[in-house]
Order: sequence, then C-alpha cells, then structure tokens
Amino acid sequence: MQERKRHGCLTIWLVVVIGANFLDAFRHYLMRDELMEQFPGTPEWVITGLFILALVNVACGIALFRWKKWGFWVLLLSSLAGAYLYLQLSFVNALVPLLVVAVLFGALHIGGERKGWHQLE
Repeated sequence: MQERKRHGCLTIWLVVVIGANFLDAFRHYLMRDELMEQFPGTPEWVITGLFILALVNVACGIALFRWKKWGFWVLLLSSLAGAYLYLQLSFVNALVPLLVVAVLFGALHIGGERKGWHQLE
C-alpha cells in the first residue's frame, strides 16, 4: 500500500475543526445557562443538540485524520443539522457550519499528488 501524505492546509484545517468543535462542545456544556440568557426564547434542546453535534464533529475530524471518507459525509450532515439549530439563535451563526464544510471540501481537493480526497477510504 502506498504511503498517504496529507498537505499542510488540510492538516491545519483538520486541527482547527477538531479543536474548535471540542471548545464549542465544552462551551455548550458549561455555559448552557448563559447561552439561554443570551438568546431568550431558545428551546433548551437547541443547546443540547449543538453540544452533541460538536462532539460528532470532533469524531468526524479524527476520522478524516485516519483517512475515513465517512468522516466527511457525517460532518456534512452534522453541519447541515447544526446550521438548522443555529438558525434558532441567529442567521450569522447558521452560516459557520456551512463555511466549515466548504473550506474542508476545498482543502481535500487541493495539493496535487497529496490531494486528500483521493486518499480517503
């Protein structure tokens, strides 16, 4: 089997995705009450859902580090669900999960011989 090599942009973006989603899960868990006050009228299930989706995204980032294509597809679905949940809070927040997937898609398709998409299994 040929050795797989990941280009720097993809590596950096995966680290950002994993780190940001870990911090986001931590924030949703610890600051639930503050978030409920910041966005009055938001159902509690929205914050719980965002917490769960952030953990799913961490798992997807790790899967992509391990060259698993399913990590991208689950991250895409999770980001669509996250965009819907963030719409309950604000429109601008809803754009972030979609932007994350768009940048990841781009990072997977650049790099010449080290293009990540073709190396995923």
